[in-house]
Amino acid sequence: MLIQVVTTWEGSPSGLEKIVEGSKQAGPIHESMGAKNPRLWRASSGGDVEQAYYSVEFDSNEAYGKYMDEMMNSEWWAGLSKFLEDEYPDLKTLGTDVYYNAI
Repeated sequence: MLIQVVTTWEGSPSGLEKIVEGSKQAGPIHESMGAKNPRLWRASSGGDVEQAYYSVEFDSNEAYGKYMDEMMNSEWWAGLSKFLEDEYPDLKTLGTDVYYNAI
């Protein structure tokens, strides 16, 4: 079963540029923890220009759970929490959704 995890970010143009740069660094870190296909999605037309969507994939819920255990106990997570405190309100996370492939 394919699992896709999507975190929604909202921010000013400069705040979202920090997410672009941060995602370039985070992708390889997340892959080392078991995530696959890290991507940062931005709107090229229409709405949502003030938002960005960071996604990663897993082969199963179990793989996602192992990833979360490792990530939540990592130095990377502690650094991200501090970064978000410093950048608010120019950048904030609106939450993370977990999807599964139903077909």
